[in-house]
Amino acid sequence: MTAPIRLAAFAALLALVFGGAALAGAAIDPTGETPTGTHGSAEQSEHGGRTPAMAAGDVHGADRAGAATAASGLAVSDGGYDLVTDRTFLAARTTEPFTFHITDDGGRVVRDAFELEHDKRLHLIVVRRDTALFTHVHPRQDEDGTWSVDLNLREPGVYRAFADFKIDGERRTLATDLFVPGEFRPNRLPPPVPVARAVDDAGTPAGDLDVTRTPAEIRAGRETRLTFAVTRDGRAFDALEPYLGAKGHLVALREGDLAYLHVHPADSPGTRGGHEVAFMATFPTAGRYRLFLQFQTGGEVRTVAYTVEVSR
Repeated sequence: MTAPIRLAAFAALLALVFGGAALAGAAIDPTGETPTGTHGSAEQSEHGGRTPAMAAGDVHGADRAGAATAASGLAVSDGGYDLVTDRTFLAARTTEPFTFHITDDGGRVVRDAFELEHDKRLHLIVVRRDTALFTHVHPRQDEDGTWSVDLNLREPGVYRAFADFKIDGERRTLATDLFVPGEFRPNRLPPPVPVARAVDDAGTPAGDLDVTRTPAEIRAGRETRLTFAVTRDGRAFDALEPYLGAKGHLVALREGDLAYLHVHPADSPGTRGGHEVAFMATFPTAGRYRLFLQFQTGGEVRTVAYTVEVSR
């Protein structure tokens, strides 16, 4: 074989090797980042499999794009804003101060940009990760931008704290974990039922109030009207009072990663009377969710918790 022929063959071999390497690089992203156009987290679970966010990303059809952005509260940072807390460890069954602030993309503490949302400039939701315990409070803001509130977390465990606020017309939810040392016995998620009993802040039944949820079937990726009817002894309970600028407040969390769903009150004409509360919500993925409905009567806030199964 002549020298020119050998050189041509060698050049062809190099082109084949580097071309294959380029194809392999496209198939295996060395950065570990999720390629553009896919949904769900790129993180792996502790067992090496996909996280619930990844497994839930298999929503079919055109609903996928909207579904991927419907859940929030999965990180301490979003859109250039960061949640900075003074502490992450608290004692069980003890009232302790909890302070935090929100910073912008320049590291500056945000003070005046918060907008009213449900009559408050910021909502703090604290939920134990097994969803057995739920707290919704409204911190006060100091002149330096620091938010503070007294928290009493009744039982040991790991809690998720969600700071829910609106800036420039956009709702954001930043979240972090809080730790309460002690013996922790997690509860299993209760099975889905259409009727649940309202409880007070201590978690005890309050006034024999039952709440029925409809509809029974919820589909992933589709906006759904959720209606809750409050009754006492089987009769409509019409003594609901305004709470946070509406007849009620609803928080929805996805099982597994506790993704936080933004829901909003529905127009009142869709309800059948003063005992009903309605919301519009889009559940981004199939699976189980935990709902926490709050309403007010007699000057006291009542909470009702549900497990719902969302189908594809």
